[in-house]
Amino acid sequence: MKINKYLILIYTISFASFMVNLDTYVVNVALPSITQTFKASTSDISWIVMSYNLMVVSLLLIFGKLGDTIGLKKLFNIGFIIFTSSSLMCGLSNSVLILVISRLTQGIGASILYALPQAMIAKYLPKEHRGTAFGVLASAAALGITLGAPVSGFITEFLSWRWIFFINVPVGILSVIFLNYSINNSFFKKNKLNQFDSIGAILSFICSLTLTLYINRGVSFGWFSVKMLSLALISLISFILFINRALKIEYPLINLNLFKKLNFDFANIAMFLASSYLAATNFLIPFYLNKILNFSLPKIGILFTCYSVSYMLTSLISGKISNKVSLTKICTTSMLLLSLNLVIFSFNMKGTYIYPFFIISGITMSFFITSNNNFVMSMAKNGEEGMVAGTHRMTGRIGMLFGVALFEAFYSISLSFHKCYILGALVCFMAAIFSAIKKR
Repeated sequence: MKINKYLILIYTISFASFMVNLDTYVVNVALPSITQTFKASTSDISWIVMSYNLMVVSLLLIFGKLGDTIGLKKLFNIGFIIFTSSSLMCGLSNSVLILVISRLTQGIGASILYALPQAMIAKYLPKEHRGTAFGVLASAAALGITLGAPVSGFITEFLSWRWIFFINVPVGILSVIFLNYSINNSFFKKNKLNQFDSIGAILSFICSLTLTLYINRGVSFGWFSVKMLSLALISLISFILFINRALKIEYPLINLNLFKKLNFDFANIAMFLASSYLAATNFLIPFYLNKILNFSLPKIGILFTCYSVSYMLTSLISGKISNKVSLTKICTTSMLLLSLNLVIFSFNMKGTYIYPFFIISGITMSFFITSNNNFVMSMAKNGEEGMVAGTHRMTGRIGMLFGVALFEAFYSISLSFHKCYILGALVCFMAAIFSAIKKR
């Protein structure tokens, strides 16, 4: 594979993350228009977002292992095909039910495209290119989040909400072409479906789905309501059965020996904590800016743009630096600086520190995520890249759900944004500790 093919592969993989994150946020702005089109209720419309997110989170572990089983390139191609075709169906939907089903299918394709990029980088790129690739990947993901709302608003205003899905079709087709050009056919693996644990996959799906629903809906329905406790119990039972099965069979869905490596455990815990804070602040800060400081929506958008731009630009730099500097030091330092940034902000929430807060947050989070991804994937054995990537991605996603639930509950008790950001500083400091005790 020549250097130009390496670059094409890096940008194709990164574009997959861009599309997944874009479609996570692009629908939100268009929901009022969709509601008007179908004359639907708010509860029905909410499933357009929920069905997509449920599939993305619940299938990450399964698709990670499946990529190792049938081949990463083959499954990545399938992911693009499912995502692209279901995007077309979303745009053509003539009812809320069809749109929800199409979004659910789109979430399946998105889960593949979200689970495998890290594994693709570790599998197909030489070590000297991986830091740069992880940097570009992080930058593309941030760009997708940044452009989600404005792209949706522009398309919905001047075309139709259907075109937020139609634009994925030509992009998806081109991505499949570039992917197959950049990876030779020799990289295909023979199918080993006889080594894929179908029962374990079902248990994993049930556990992840019920846990996601419990965390996501706990505030709405009550954490200790019969409905929520039933979900928690199903999740716990399926988790126990899943672990018990993984200990007994020859080819489990996840190799539990991975968790005997403290480096792997600590790196994933650090990612869980950092993701918890990131999702929590994205949830809380708009309310603070709008209700307490009376910031207009455009001004709030500018602040988030400051964060995203600093994140994207830093990702390109941090990827190259991570090839030369200790990944442990980068992760630890970035989380310590972010924790300090949060402490300063918590005592100066109405002052002039708001813009520096967003910029420093973007820079530090960029350094951490790029280096943490690189560190975790460096521990993946040949043939286990997908499993490691799927586990790491799921850890981050569950962390995001947990973070929103935790900070939402903490704010309802304390009624203080100041205390919430002190809690955020503590969470990031803990992430720094777990990063520091890793060994190179």
